[in-house]
Amino acid sequence: MLDGFSLLIGLGWALFGLLWIFVPFAIFGIKGLLREILAEHKRTNEILSRAHGVSPLLDTPEGLPFRPERYP
Repeated sequence: MLDGFSLLIGLGWALFGLLWIFVPFAIFGIKGLLREILAEHKRTNEILSRAHGVSPLLDTPEGLPFRPERYP
């Protein structure tokens, strides 16, 4: 009935099933950490720009998204 190979395959599928359940929670858990890293990155860029005498462009809006022109 159950030989060693089928038991190994069953354990592999069980492990795969557990990973399938827990991976989304890990991804959503990382989201907050990525936000913290992004905030620290922006802070570091601001400090470096001040150290090099470059004024940060805080009041200028970000660029518009790329929209290709129509071909005549």
